[in-house]
Amino acid sequence: MWSRVAQIALRGQIQHRRIRGTAVEILAVRLIEGAICWLVLYWFFRDVTVPHWAVDLNFAAYALANVILFVAHRRQALTPGLVWLDIIANMLPIATAAQWSGGIYSPLLPVFVMKVGSYGLIYGADIGVQSVAALCAIAMALAAAERLGLGPAQTVEPIALLMRMRLTLAFSGFIWAVACGLGVRTFRILQDRETRLAEAVGEKDRLYQESLRHQEDLRRLSRKMMEVSEQTMRQLARELHDDLGQALTAVKIDLGFVDRELPADSPLRAPVREARDQIGTVLQSVRNLSQLLRPAVLDDLGVVAAMQSYVTSFSERTRIPVELETPPPETRLPQPLEVTLYRVLQEALTNVARHARAQHVRVRLQVTVDVVRLQITDDGCGFDTAIAPQSPPQDHGMGVIGMRERVATYGGRFAIASQPGAGTRVELAIALTAPIEAAEEADAEDSRLVG
Repeated sequence: MWSRVAQIALRGQIQHRRIRGTAVEILAVRLIEGAICWLVLYWFFRDVTVPHWAVDLNFAAYALANVILFVAHRRQALTPGLVWLDIIANMLPIATAAQWSGGIYSPLLPVFVMKVGSYGLIYGADIGVQSVAALCAIAMALAAAERLGLGPAQTVEPIALLMRMRLTLAFSGFIWAVACGLGVRTFRILQDRETRLAEAVGEKDRLYQESLRHQEDLRRLSRKMMEVSEQTMRQLARELHDDLGQALTAVKIDLGFVDRELPADSPLRAPVREARDQIGTVLQSVRNLSQLLRPAVLDDLGVVAAMQSYVTSFSERTRIPVELETPPPETRLPQPLEVTLYRVLQEALTNVARHARAQHVRVRLQVTVDVVRLQITDDGCGFDTAIAPQSPPQDHGMGVIGMRERVATYGGRFAIASQPGAGTRVELAIALTAPIEAAEEADAEDSRLVG
């Protein structure tokens, strides 16, 4: 709805600027029309129709209304009320003059053709239709007046038929000339619009291609950032496991040796054992942190074994049963895709633990010849995706965005389906032909840094 309102507002702005630019020409043409109609009435029908003062008043009101409209055109203050005033103030005086000069036989009737055409050119198709409706109403009123004997058909009989025919022919020639000018102007307007449309289409295509290039650049940047992040986490996990873990293990062994060497009744045995237990707790925390950062099983045995290990630890930690369906454990994929699948599973289960209040989770990994699919389904509280399609609740953080970007990096498809009270389903599909060259270079660089 708002886009439609914006289009109408933009069209109105363009229309106001166009009318403002031709306001002088519009006023000049209308004054010339009024002057010609006034002269015809004054010179040919003044002795057989209404008094002179009525004719003068009619066209004075016509000129005054057009001057007021000219001011509105120049100020770009056109409103629907002023548009109707324009139609009435321009058609009614001409209709009155036609009624005074013979009704439906008046030589002034061809002026209406030019009036209707001018509304279509000045204001557009919508106002042109309104002017046609006004013309039909006025024509029916004139015809009804003639049938009721209210028309001045008898009063204009003294005007020779040949003279009226010549007047009609002269008006027809005048209108033909004006119509030719308006036709040329119309063709120029159409040509200008086509030119601007072609330029707009060209600019749109250029911007579209530029946006595609920017998207590709952002995708490459996102891929590089994720690769650097994975590389950093791998290094940090190895340092925690190898350096800090080995140091803590050595300290624990030394404390055990000290505990064994102390006499049985030594008051130091209790603090030493307590310190040894604390070191064991810290060592287990380091190992858990190392596994969260980058599990060694992911690099050594592949994504299937890594998923099985993570699901087991997740169920033990959260008490939420997880049903896991995977291909055989020996199934291997390109390493970047394995990392992506593992991170999506990790983030999805983290969201389940934090937000879903689920009682059961089902994880399904499928690998075919050309595509790998992952689906995580829970029976939790869910959320309304209709409020923000394909977007999670605000308290889910950036996790879902990260999952979507990881999948999009390799040209995959990512979707979330959820309803309040009906759980949530996260699914992705990635072609096994996805580009992985940059990731392989990052892995090689990581190996060099670790070595």
